[in-house]
Parts: sequence; C-alpha cells; structure tokens
Amino acid sequence: MNTKILLQNLQSKIAISEDEFDEFVTLFQYKELQKKDVLVEEDRPNDTLYFIEKGLLFLYKTLENGEVQVIQFAKENYWMSDLYSFFTSSNALFGIQALEDCQVWSISKTNFEAICLQYPKMETLFRLNFQTAYVNTLIRVSDIYSEDAQSKYTHFLKQFPDLVQRVPQYLIASYLGILPSSLSRIRKKSKA
Repeated sequence: MNTKILLQNLQSKIAISEDEFDEFVTLFQYKELQKKDVLVEEDRPNDTLYFIEKGLLFLYKTLENGEVQVIQFAKENYWMSDLYSFFTSSNALFGIQALEDCQVWSISKTNFEAICLQYPKMETLFRLNFQTAYVNTLIRVSDIYSEDAQSKYTHFLKQFPDLVQRVPQYLIASYLGILPSSLSRIRKKSKA
C-alpha cells in the first residue's frame, strides 16, 4: 500500500505538495479487488469515488434481457464511480466490476466534500476530472450515433490500444454497441 501513484495523479493536474497531500490522504481508503469482484451494484446507493492504482474496471448496465451493456472502461490512473448515485444519493444506475485484480483508493462523499472545502485545489482537480468525463461522454454518444462498426473499432483502438489485449472481445463489442460476431469479422478484416 503506497500512496505515491495517487499523489502523482493529483500532481499531474494540480500543484500540490507532499505535505498538503499528507494532511488529507488518510481520508482515502485502500482496497484490493479480485477479478470479477463487483465494486458498485446497480440499484444500490453508491457514495464512493474510486481511483485505480492498478488493474482494470468497467462500468455497465444490465439490460432487461440480462445482457450487459458496457458504458466505460477505467484502467490505471483513472477515476471511476456511478456519479449519478454519488452526487444525488439515489440508487446507482450502473454497476462497476473488476476485469482484473485491482488496487484502488476510495473516498466517500462525506470525505470528498470535506477535502473540497478545506483544499480548493482538490475541488479544482475534481472539477477538471468531471469536465473531462463529461466531454468524453459526449464524444462517445456522438460516436455511437454517427459511426459505423468499423469506425467505432478503429476509434477504440486509437483511444485504448492496450485494452484490446486486456478486455474480452464480447465486452469490447458491448462497449462499441455491436455484435461480437461483427467485431470478430472487423478484427479479421483488419489483420488481412
């Protein structure tokens, strides 16, 4: 359990000293997950924000037919949560599950608010994170409605080249909104 990676992530976005970090790092909790562990359950309250030190998570929605629709992947140095539940105190719209063994840092909403009040720099950091997440969501929605399957996969490869080896093909297909068989054909055509 080493807070160095969390500190480096914060320092990549805001000017924060190790002394300042040491003042509030105890508000974060360290947690290890096994592959397939569920971190956030759909339709249950979630008051926690997560930073991924190591591993890979995915955010999903279970459809009426029981299939999983992947919304987002989050790997090392990413933040993840069901933000709807986190900010509204409502039940989570989405679940979060580990695709690999993971090491994460979590912060409760109460501690999140305390840090933001006491350290305006941290409020800036979280605002920047949420802005980036919102912009990425808009781009993703635009891609879903305007790109064909081949373009979606090409864009995915450019955005997440390392995930192709880390994520099962059926989950990539779900994320892209295409059938696994379509993704298989696209991948074969790309290799030819």
